[in-house]
Amino acid sequence: MGVASVIFGLIFARFGKGGEFAGEAPSVTSFRTLLAKPAFWIMVALFSLGIGASLGVYAMLPLYLVTERGIDRYWANTLVALSRVSGLGMAFLAGWATDRFGPRRIMAAVFLSSGIMTVLLSVATGYWLVTIVFLQPMLAVCFFPAGLAALSCLGPPSYRNVAISLTIPFAFLLGAGAIPTSIGIMGDAGSFPWGFALVGGLIVVGFMLALSLKLPEDYECPTSFSH
Repeated sequence: MGVASVIFGLIFARFGKGGEFAGEAPSVTSFRTLLAKPAFWIMVALFSLGIGASLGVYAMLPLYLVTERGIDRYWANTLVALSRVSGLGMAFLAGWATDRFGPRRIMAAVFLSSGIMTVLLSVATGYWLVTIVFLQPMLAVCFFPAGLAALSCLGPPSYRNVAISLTIPFAFLLGAGAIPTSIGIMGDAGSFPWGFALVGGLIVVGFMLALSLKLPEDYECPTSFSH
């Protein structure tokens, strides 16, 4: 993985096409401008839920399968690992769909479907459980192409680096920290299935948040914050 990362980094440095402009240096002004936008806080919530649906569920799923569903530890780890293989292809498909239908619709669809799949993890057994273990991450990963496209619309191109730098740490703190911790606390209390059910319910809330997000019709990044 390390060698592959170095190789792809060098390939992108040589052939990749990035912005031909400098990003905005972090400053009180840029922070205040972004933090004052309701859309920024909606995106923080959406990324928190998106990361929670992906990494948060992934972190606790093997333990849940072993302790709550009685699946052999080796088989549970193998099952969870194989379920993530589809993510690469689904990310490309989600990118195409985002270009075709716009990020707001794709995010809403992803949160609704992946939230339902997460709730079903709490009640499914047997072959249905195996099917949902594969479907849940397949749907959850589709959030990120649409989410990053929407995040780039929060301000002019020079502010994109600041928007991402503010959004992602908050989102990881909640999605990859608080959400799996909450599932673990529910598991310690003897309510592991309820932990997944509640997280799935929260993810479904992202459906309504995504629909409330205001983006340009063609979702091209605006030239000023007045948009």
